[in-house]
Amino acid sequence: MIGQPLTEAEIAQLAREAGGVALLLSRKSPKYRVYAKTAVSDTDWIKAMALEPRLIRRPIWRLAEGRLLIGFDEPAWSQALAEVR
Repeated sequence: MIGQPLTEAEIAQLAREAGGVALLLSRKSPKYRVYAKTAVSDTDWIKAMALEPRLIRRPIWRLAEGRLLIGFDEPAWSQALAEVR
């Protein structure tokens, strides 16, 4: 995502699939506080994530059934890995 950033349209689609922009947003990113002062809508955040890809939580794993795992949640990832084996 850093070397080949997602477009605003790709981020918006990913947010729809994930269940909302807030689920994609990395609040731990140092840039979060910078953008939090001006981003007031989902559209603002999508634009910010397109400009600053580090605002997107990683990793993102799209499972075969279309479900997304966003950010590292060890129990969820362990369960998903067990399911694909």
